Amino acid sequence: MVDEDLTILHQVKLYTSDLNEWSHSPVVLNEGVLLYCLSGEAKLQVNFEQWCLTTDSVIILFPGDVVLAEASGGFSARLLCYDTAMLREASLQMEHTVYSLLRVDRCRGDKPIVSAIVKNMMNLLQVFFSEPNCQCLDQLVLLQLKAFFLGFSDFLKRNPQRRPQELGSDRVNGLFSEFMRMVAEHYREQRDVAFYASGLHISPKYLGQIVNRKTGRNPKTIIDHYVIVQLKLQLRTSRITIKELAWLYHFTDTSFFCRYFKSHTGLSPQEYRKSGAAN
Repeated sequence: MVDEDLTILHQVKLYTSDLNEWSHSPVVLNEGVLLYCLSGEAKLQVNFEQWCLTTDSVIILFPGDVVLAEASGGFSARLLCYDTAMLREASLQMEHTVYSLLRVDRCRGDKPIVSAIVKNMMNLLQVFFSEPNCQCLDQLVLLQLKAFFLGFSDFLKRNPQRRPQELGSDRVNGLFSEFMRMVAEHYREQRDVAFYASGLHISPKYLGQIVNRKTGRNPKTIIDHYVIVQLKLQLRTSRITIKELAWLYHFTDTSFFCRYFKSHTGLSPQEYRKSGAAN
C-alpha cells in the first residue's frame, strides 16, 4: 500500500510503501529506486536473484530490473525514485566497472555506515518534499544521488561484500548482471540466446551455465519471461493494437506473436486484454 501523501514532481518521488505494488506479479521497473527498509522483513526477487531485506537494509534498483516482493505484515520501506535521465547524470563520473559492481552488490544491511547515510539522506530530502511548491527538488535529489553513488562505489571498492560461494565468482556475477542489462535493452528485437552470448563474448553453453547457476533457469526462459512481463504491461496499460504490438516486438507476423504469447500465458493477447488479467 502506497502512502496517500505521495509526492511527485517531474523526475523524482519519495514515499513509504509496504511493496504491495510489487507482490502480485513480476514488475519491470522503468525508473531507478533507492530503497531503505524502515521495519519488518521482506524477500525481494530482483532479476531472478533473491535478496533478504530487514530493518536498515539498503538496496539499489535500476531501470529494467524485474522485481517481485514477498513482505511480512509489518514491512515498511522508504523509496526514492528517479528517472533514467537523472540516474545517468548522477552516475556520470562512475567507471563502467563500478556501475556493474553496483548491480551485482546492490544490497546492504550489514554495514551501519551505509544505512546511516541513506537514512539521513532520505530524512533531509523529506523536509524539502514536504515544502509546498519547492522548485528545486530535482536538483536536490540529483546532488544527493551523486554523493551517494560516488560514496557507495568507493565503499564497495574498499569493502567488497563476501557473498556465499555458491552464488559464483566476480566474473560469473558480472556476466549475469551484464546479460540482464542486455536483455533490458534488446528484449523487443532479440529473443535469441546466441545474440546475448555473442555480446558477452562467451559461448551460448557458458551463458547457459552462468544463468543456471544464478537462477536455476536457462537463458531462453529468462529472456521469454522478461518479454512476457513487458507484453502484459503493454496489453494492460496501452491501446496499441495486437498487430502493432507484434511489429513493435519484431515478430514475423501477428499469428506467430499470438502463438508465442499463448504458449507462455495460456491466453491469447486478445483474451488477456479482454479479461483485464493482472498476473
